[in-house]
Amino acid sequence: MRWYAGIRTPISYLQYNRSCLARKVNCCVRLFGYVKISTVHQVLVPIRRCAEREVWSVRTGRKYTMNVLVVAVLTLLMTGAWGWGKPPIVLSPHAEEVARQIGFDKQVLIIVKEETREHIQRLTGYDENDYQIMVNGIAASVAEDRSGQVLAKLRARLKPLNYMAFVVAINAGLKQDTIGVIKGADQYDIVRIMQTNGDEFDIQNEDVVARLKDWEKNFSFDIVGADNDWVEIEFKTLPKDLVAFAEEVYDFCPDAVDQGPGSVSGLVKEMQATRRLFLWWD
Repeated sequence: MRWYAGIRTPISYLQYNRSCLARKVNCCVRLFGYVKISTVHQVLVPIRRCAEREVWSVRTGRKYTMNVLVVAVLTLLMTGAWGWGKPPIVLSPHAEEVARQIGFDKQVLIIVKEETREHIQRLTGYDENDYQIMVNGIAASVAEDRSGQVLAKLRARLKPLNYMAFVVAINAGLKQDTIGVIKGADQYDIVRIMQTNGDEFDIQNEDVVARLKDWEKNFSFDIVGADNDWVEIEFKTLPKDLVAFAEEVYDFCPDAVDQGPGSVSGLVKEMQATRRLFLWWD
């Protein structure tokens, strides 16, 4: 223990991250001394009691009189310790125009920008002829290693607002994914908007939707990603007979096995480990 300004305080009690403070408010917190705001003035911060007292600056040796609590509160505000130091999320004119065109609540775009930290664009889907079209939704890129975490946060925050988030593009080479958001509560709209199909296997978009709905009668899941030729689901409850289900998956989507784990038993193990199923018609 050491004595500073008449207050018995452990050295570690007033430890601050000086570099963080310098970046945030252009100031430097001197341990047991004062907060120096380079363009304004110098104040001391002996934090323990709400009382006016005379204190000595460790650095200059000068005497100051102050209200300790007031200085402590100001310090918290300046350093963002209460979250007030974070800059507000501001939408670009383009993002605001997108929200206006598709009838999205601006708060939804702010949430997406806050979580992805990227620019917001109009979502691209597909028509019945597999041509890309602009649809009523938004999209934002996110680093591959943050994709799962960001998606989970967006789904949790947007669901109460009647919006759905899902992965719309997986770019392994660029290590960059794209997350899309559409309005509504019917998760099969995700598959419809992206027109997910397996045309080479004579499987139409309606067939994909119908099969997923049929599966949902026996076990629950969330559609967490989709594009024109793939869809991914996350199980809330696993099928009771995973082997029989894996065989059905292989019959409906051979690439889910052939381009993935390589065997039905491998698919069973994969579903048990990840609690996900990736259907892909290459």
